[in-house]
Amino acid sequence: MFRRRRSSKKQRPSEGAVLDSLAESGEDEVQEVTTGPFDIADAPEEGETRRLDLGAIRLPIPKGVGFQAQTDAKGNISQVLLTTGSSALQLLVRAAPRTEGIWETMREDLTGQVTGQGGKVEQVEGRWGTELVAEVAGKKGTNSVRFVGIDGPRWFVQATFQGQRALDEDAAPELDQALRELVVDRGTDAMPVREPLPLKLPPKMAEEAAARIAKRKAEGGDGSRAIVAAGDTPKPAVRRKPSPRPRKR
Repeated sequence: MFRRRRSSKKQRPSEGAVLDSLAESGEDEVQEVTTGPFDIADAPEEGETRRLDLGAIRLPIPKGVGFQAQTDAKGNISQVLLTTGSSALQLLVRAAPRTEGIWETMREDLTGQVTGQGGKVEQVEGRWGTELVAEVAGKKGTNSVRFVGIDGPRWFVQATFQGQRALDEDAAPELDQALRELVVDRGTDAMPVREPLPLKLPPKMAEEAAARIAKRKAEGGDGSRAIVAAGDTPKPAVRRKPSPRPRKR
């Protein structure tokens, strides 16, 4: 994680309006590397945990964790999800200014979105600093989620814990490990602030996803998206019908 010394003058960027290369204040930033997520320039050597190269991120998949991604036929990823037990972690990485973090303003926006839809939000101090625990209205009642934000050098990680981990910080240590060992490769291109960094499947996984989409399209189904999985993704339990009892004669 990176700790930033911020300017006393704060300026809130409008969505998609300010390029990070133009959002510099001219003031040098001071960054102290503590733990991950890591910038690609400070990434540790590969250890026992495997990392999946998804372009803008190197995603660790610890033992016991499943990986799911929603992708198009070209391998472009729109959603990344890690699962273990009854908990899940959704990841999104965005572009950020060089000298100013965006988590504070993101918290305000997320709070407004949740409360605007009838949900509730509580700001707490958690394992990853200031976090938001929210009750979000869903089709089957309310769901608890925990929003975590991590400001890095020109990037921002938005992590959303779901399920049991949303309410219990000790529920899924494997997901915290994955977030802690995440590596971000921001690149050098100028991008609008808050713009999601491009994520892409490795070639072999992209080919499998494209073949699956083409097959579904040929069968008359939805041929635009596919869900790919890797790691220790649990298989859904098969519910068996009970054997009929013999009739009494």
